[in-house]
Amino acid sequence: MAKIRSLEPELAEVARTQLCEDPSSTVAKIEALRTWIDKQIYLEARTDDQFLVAFLRFCRWDVEEAKKRVLFYYTYKSKERELLKGRQVDDKLIELARSGIFATLPKPIGPGGPRIHYTRMGHIEPSKHSVSDIFRFHAFRAEIEINTDDNWNIAGVVEIIDFTKIPYSLLLQFDPGMFKRMNAFLEHGIPANLVATHIVNASRETQFVLGLVRNVMKQKELLHIHSTVASLRKAIGLEYLPVEMGGDNGSLSDAMTRYETQLLSFSPYFTEDERYGVDEKLREASEKDQERGAPLVTDVPNDGTFRMINFD
Repeated sequence: MAKIRSLEPELAEVARTQLCEDPSSTVAKIEALRTWIDKQIYLEARTDDQFLVAFLRFCRWDVEEAKKRVLFYYTYKSKERELLKGRQVDDKLIELARSGIFATLPKPIGPGGPRIHYTRMGHIEPSKHSVSDIFRFHAFRAEIEINTDDNWNIAGVVEIIDFTKIPYSLLLQFDPGMFKRMNAFLEHGIPANLVATHIVNASRETQFVLGLVRNVMKQKELLHIHSTVASLRKAIGLEYLPVEMGGDNGSLSDAMTRYETQLLSFSPYFTEDERYGVDEKLREASEKDQERGAPLVTDVPNDGTFRMINFD
């Protein structure tokens, strides 16, 4: 039997109907992914059941797709060490956890529904918080959610972003190259789907800019711009909003405290995480052997799927 958390019935039904989860094949597919990881001489990765099942669920239990995503995940973390600034839970992460910028609300949208993240842009202080600091916070939070949050992994996440008093100087820190590098991890590495992004309290000028952004998005339906809080309440449901917005889904201050406690509890996990990653020299040697027709590792496609991933 796989050593994974049991699911609420509603969430188990989502996993079955939308992610093709079949309890009769769960153990075999987890073991197949673990065996493949163990055979890759260039890859050091976590292989506990709960970690692997997150990637398998995201890939609808397609083992070959899960291999690609796990490899991308660790390739990125090895390649972008400068952007992620180390794996230690440091003072910067703790300060961001206490800043009031980010909150994970306790109740998902129904037992089988997506997790809700709430972000207050007005709490960002550009003199303290760089864009890369904020990305690093997101990366750490996502890794905790891989290990703890089945709703996030199976049903996805809804982002609510409050633009009240957004510091526009923060926007000046963005550049297309950095955005591309950061987005690669969120889109191709993290095993969770973005269900929707809801923008509220944006100025008229910001709404105009966001409207232009939506026009060039591939999935325009994911971005919702609300001119009033009442519109957001109608879209999300009052019971799923924080008490600060008149809802019944916990307070943002409690969410901050809860996350700080969780982050600190994962400190040993992130310290250990330094040992995981991809050795590009060993991967190159392995691929050369495969091209010569004498692969060091079996079960690896010889079509370039696992070659070095470039983000810039």
